[in-house]
Amino acid sequence: MKTVFVSAFLEDAIVVKTMLESAGIPAELLSDQMLDINPFYSIEPKGAKVVVPDDAETDAEAIVANFKEHKKTEA
Repeated sequence: MKTVFVSAFLEDAIVVKTMLESAGIPAELLSDQMLDINPFYSIEPKGAKVVVPDDAETDAEAIVANFKEHKKTEA
């Protein structure tokens, strides 16, 4: 499994996971449960992670790049 997205905000990781699954890429969300209570408190310094199978890494990274670009233009 390869990590393709990391965020301090669980909501962003959920959106990315959903985008990947919509594209047919299996994805798993790994997070510290404290993120659900307070997104600014995490034992894991990187926050929530989205991981995909090794063979889907390239396609997943393209989708993540699209998400990040959209998020950047939103701000």
